[in-house]
Amino acid sequence: MDISVQFEGLDDLAKQMERMTTLAKQRQLTQNALFYASKPMLDEVKKQAPKAEKAYYRYYRGSASSRLAGNPQGSRVLKKPGTLRKNITRQRVRLADGSVGVGILVKNKAFYWRFLEYGTPNMVAVPFLRPAFDHNKEDAVERFKERYREYLQKIIEHRQLESGGANAGE
Repeated sequence: MDISVQFEGLDDLAKQMERMTTLAKQRQLTQNALFYASKPMLDEVKKQAPKAEKAYYRYYRGSASSRLAGNPQGSRVLKKPGTLRKNITRQRVRLADGSVGVGILVKNKAFYWRFLEYGTPNMVAVPFLRPAFDHNKEDAVERFKERYREYLQKIIEHRQLESGGANAGE
């Protein structure tokens, strides 16, 4: 699933940020703002993710040699509900063009998320990622702008203090 949001009209903010900070600091602040902006989306994805009603057994096959020896190591394991929700997280991403991003990631322990999200030939889809994205994308953009604006204000205030402090010493 390839979902992305592109911000337009933030060129002036980016130019101001570029003039005031190094590229590494700019990337760090952008990633922090993206992380902040994606929090409500992550919370909704976790809330909407399906969860088993009670504990269940997951059966493992084990290696062929151990089965032949009569020792099917760990052939069944009791799993607690909520594996999918625990394995949904955010990850910082460096894009090919050098820019940065944040993505919502479902770890491999919950490999079955794609069967739930998209369905299978014998199972109806129960989407939880896409609806959360569609519901929160405008809010995420606003939260990003708000946090980015705060960072710019702090940088401007810091620069003014530095320039004011240098003039006061003369």
